[in-house]
Amino acid sequence: MSSTDFGPATGAARALPPNYRTVLDVVETAGPGSHLTAQEIWVRARALQPRIGFATVHRGLIRLHELGSVMKIDVPGEASAVYEPAAHPHAHFRCSACGAIGDLDYVVPRAALRRLGERHGIAIEREAVTFTGRCAACNAVPPGTSDGRSTPA
Repeated sequence: MSSTDFGPATGAARALPPNYRTVLDVVETAGPGSHLTAQEIWVRARALQPRIGFATVHRGLIRLHELGSVMKIDVPGEASAVYEPAAHPHAHFRCSACGAIGDLDYVVPRAALRRLGERHGIAIEREAVTFTGRCAACNAVPPGTSDGRSTPA
């Protein structure tokens, strides 16, 4: 499913309730790589529709994820998921020093997914790859150096 399958001109997007359309607009406006939490999306949505509730935003994100319009990223070590517009498949990286989350141009090869499924008798429908380590900025600073960056817990 491509990111354009549920764009503004398609039936699925037109059929969205107005509040869900607002949630999608917020995520799409933030752009690829934005990695917003539901709370951040709610705050931005309230600027457009002051009466929109957090539960409505949360339900909208669930539905938009089911439709393939929004990517949900469950990042290890984070208290809540982050969301970004549907985009080409890619992996994510979470810095263990500063907590930054970034996109990586990496996809598990289809052949590897197929072999893994065959070996274990499963059907892999979707993948989510998140690497953890030190980002370029934190990696340039020796571990334990006091430079204002948070240290891993």
